Amino acid sequence: MKQIKFILKCILASVPAIILVAFTMLCPFCYMDEEFPAWQFKKNVASSDEYGGESFDTVILGDSGAMSSVIPAKLGGSCINMAVGGATSIEMYYFLSEYLENHRPPENVIIMFAPFHYWHIDNYKTRTVYFNAIPVSKLPELYKNAGACDAGAVLYEQYITDGLSARLALPNKYLPAINAAHFTGRYNINKSAYKDLQVSYGYGGFGELEECYDESYETSYEDMVIDGDAKLITLYLQKLLKMCDDNGIRVILLQPAVNTATYEGLNEHYYASYRNYIKQIGTIWGNIEYETQLRVYDGKYFSDTSHLNSSGAEKFTDEIKTVYFN
Repeated sequence: MKQIKFILKCILASVPAIILVAFTMLCPFCYMDEEFPAWQFKKNVASSDEYGGESFDTVILGDSGAMSSVIPAKLGGSCINMAVGGATSIEMYYFLSEYLENHRPPENVIIMFAPFHYWHIDNYKTRTVYFNAIPVSKLPELYKNAGACDAGAVLYEQYITDGLSARLALPNKYLPAINAAHFTGRYNINKSAYKDLQVSYGYGGFGELEECYDESYETSYEDMVIDGDAKLITLYLQKLLKMCDDNGIRVILLQPAVNTATYEGLNEHYYASYRNYIKQIGTIWGNIEYETQLRVYDGKYFSDTSHLNSSGAEKFTDEIKTVYFN
């Protein structure tokens, strides 16, 4: 009898934890930060859970610069923007891989990253892992490649237990966000952002300024650091380009726009290294169309130091439409 009572007490004691885990797993829109809707939306597009599984003629891949620069409705045709803030070629490879498993191949893929995202992984733990962006079935491959490249940003200390905490939606991973949101405080904001992305086919802005003339973080770099993280990024960029080639997809490798202050403040050696890197990629994959120069716009087209405002996005989209789609 005492043993039964003890078991019942243990079960009762675990109920709050079970409820919390269920809430964490089933209600992420209630507490996740402002980046979550975009990552979730792009994952849903890849898995065909949006637009009735519609396939698109043009798919846009990249980081926040791509997400805020290319407007699908203005580019014309059937187009989806699958770029997300903080992404590198790693996340975009797995997004497109899943997309191709569930859709017909697009005719065109536009790839665009900020220069530093060709060598620096800055959001893997805080976004890719936190939002469970990469399917579990693909993780062994990623870990193997990261190990071969010695990529510390992916194989960080306790990356296995941290990843499990995210997959199992354990309180130790998400309780700070839940507390900050008072459990359901971000639901309306996140749902509204998600609906906006559905309407815009993935296009979304960053920054809140009407114009910005300040230098971006790119001016602080003196060279592209070719370490294990950079090698992994290049490996996945190559894998992404090969996947497009294998599926007969036209690739357009674009460079983002920067404001005048950023362009003038760029370290000459860093900018030359970046252009040479893009040129080498273009030479290796001779069938892709690519640009090595950053587009330079007036500060009136920027909403912060690194992202175009809506007018800037319209200008950028019109330009690439004229060059590549007319």
